Amino acid sequence: MIRRLVLIYPASRRFSGFLSTHRLPMLATAHAGLPILAEVMERHGVTTTVYDEQITPFCEEMVDGADLVGLSLQTSWAPQGYRIARAVRRLGIPVVLGGVHATLNPDEAIQEADFVVRGEGEHTLPELVSALDRGAGLDDVRGLSHWKDGEIRHNPPRPVLTTQELDEVPWPRLDRIEGFADPSRHPLNRLIYFTMATRGCDQACRYCSITRLFGRALRHRSVGSIIEELGSRFDPGRQVLFFMDDSLAVDTAFLKELLEALLREGLRPKHGWHAQMRADVARDPELLRLMKATNCLFVTCGFESIDERSLKRLGKGQSPRDVERAIARLREHDVVVNGFFMFGTDDDGPEAMAQTVRFARKSGCMLAGFMPVTPFPGTATYEDLDRQGRIFTRDWELYDVQHVVFHPKKMTAFDLYWRTLASYPAFYGVVQPFRHLPEILAKRPSAAIMAVGASWALAKHLYFSREVLANLDYLRALRRMRREGDPFPDLDARGLWAKDLVSGRAVRALRRRVVYRAPAPSRRAHDAASRPVSPA
Repeated sequence: MIRRLVLIYPASRRFSGFLSTHRLPMLATAHAGLPILAEVMERHGVTTTVYDEQITPFCEEMVDGADLVGLSLQTSWAPQGYRIARAVRRLGIPVVLGGVHATLNPDEAIQEADFVVRGEGEHTLPELVSALDRGAGLDDVRGLSHWKDGEIRHNPPRPVLTTQELDEVPWPRLDRIEGFADPSRHPLNRLIYFTMATRGCDQACRYCSITRLFGRALRHRSVGSIIEELGSRFDPGRQVLFFMDDSLAVDTAFLKELLEALLREGLRPKHGWHAQMRADVARDPELLRLMKATNCLFVTCGFESIDERSLKRLGKGQSPRDVERAIARLREHDVVVNGFFMFGTDDDGPEAMAQTVRFARKSGCMLAGFMPVTPFPGTATYEDLDRQGRIFTRDWELYDVQHVVFHPKKMTAFDLYWRTLASYPAFYGVVQPFRHLPEILAKRPSAAIMAVGASWALAKHLYFSREVLANLDYLRALRRMRREGDPFPDLDARGLWAKDLVSGRAVRALRRRVVYRAPAPSRRAHDAASRPVSPA
């Protein structure tokens, strides 16, 4: 009988300076999937505990007494997830894998697990547990991959949840993650309320795995459900409201209805709210007005490129003019813009990268992230590059939107990686966090904006040097590729970074200071968390 379930988010053991993502000291961010599944399983009478390795590194004590262990995999976490899965199975505990990487690569994932849940797990996981408890067959559990008579069986896919079913899904509670709400470690978490209103996307970006995971369909909870959640859990006078949605404003009619309800119900966040959106949010003046009225603080936009050809190649469905208009109109409505840009399409060269950084500075982005194209397995971009023989490593830990894993057309892999890193000091400079403060303070005095903007920009400089130091062997490998000519077919994953974070006094000190923030657990599970590098 399955009476105790442990769910784990693995963390990549590969050091990254987080140059393409924005993280703050004293703040833990997390995904909502496993906390939601924990609530679902508790409703079915299964005691469930959730861990995130970014908060608490894995050790055997986590799974003591567990009847089943589940791990959610994104691509860069997959190698560590597999290491944990092997360690847990050696203890005689069955393992179920899920998440986007396992969903899009089930034949790979099932090699390290007993079961793979493909797609959304709110129905599949309870049905799996019920079948195991009854000793029944698993062939009727839709969305499940499993072993039968020594062979892999992929059951038919499960339809995505409908809007009505989303309303029945428990509200996300990130405090279910062990250590997430610890004020001594993450005091800023008390000041942010995380929620999710939508799932999926109706766009067709070739580099994105969302539509491969859910299909081209956007679904959202009812406004009534969201307001009920916020009314009972959210403190609008004290907390920032943080939407974890992939793209909150795809359905503008829905978002306008939600924002109007926030105003009507007295739930306007005093300290603002944040969401990810596409550039076409700026096409709707009424939506922009409501965003200002409800105190929208930050918007993160995946602009990706300012080149028309690159945008078409990425399948982005927007133009450079859309990007310019979005930044200008969001700023007109007192919204701080955090823009993300992607380098390395077949139309990108060094000058295009430099032009993008200059554009980001001049256009009014207060914050920016720069990253190379990352061909996540299962996406159209991966299939294109794989078919052309341009992917030179399948070490998934390097698929972290920071490392280059393929041969670009207009520059070498080394040039793309190094120029992407160099974009950060070029964009932020010494005064970048203060460039927009007079404008911001005149429109909306807020110590939070000052602190967040300044600390993020400062972090970019600190992490730049650490990123370079932590990737010396990776850089040497890319230089060797450049010297000997692309492609370099004998370069395997171990040759890329086998010694990174292992050799050298300075790098060992960096590992202790940066990678291992949490105290070492008393008892580690075999090879699962013993070293931060060296793929299995």
